Amino acid sequence: MKWLFAPVNKWLLGGALLLVMLIAMSLLLWPAKPPLPQKIQGNVQMGFYDLMSQRKEIYDSSMKTVGNTILTTITSPDDSRFVLKGKFTRLGLDDGKIFFSYTPVYSSTLRSGLMIDGLVDLLLHVDVWMEPLQLKDQPIVVGQSGMIFLYPLHR
Repeated sequence: MKWLFAPVNKWLLGGALLLVMLIAMSLLLWPAKPPLPQKIQGNVQMGFYDLMSQRKEIYDSSMKTVGNTILTTITSPDDSRFVLKGKFTRLGLDDGKIFFSYTPVYSSTLRSGLMIDGLVDLLLHVDVWMEPLQLKDQPIVVGQSGMIFLYPLHR
């Protein structure tokens, strides 16, 4: 039996078609943005302090994940009328950091000039990143502002 040789251009065409099929299959099988872990919920207390004016503001923040979104509710233990709701929508992953954009959903701010207004203004104008890390088998999340959370917030 004698083997017939195919011209080189047919081999290249076959290889290119195989490569295109493999790339298409990988894009269909692997999601571009894997979802955040489901049903994570946690409460954090945060405070703002101004040393010059001797002012302080303390807030209770609750967070929960829904798909690729983190829903937040911020309330004040000192003022039951204060409520700030927002959502962090996942934008993408870059260099191990997960980027989010912030969208306010509801605000019942009755007073102006609160220190938390500066945080909300910052969140509206920049994309926020968080980076998941592991420290001695304990997952943690490091935020752009330097905040560190044990992860998951509740087991």
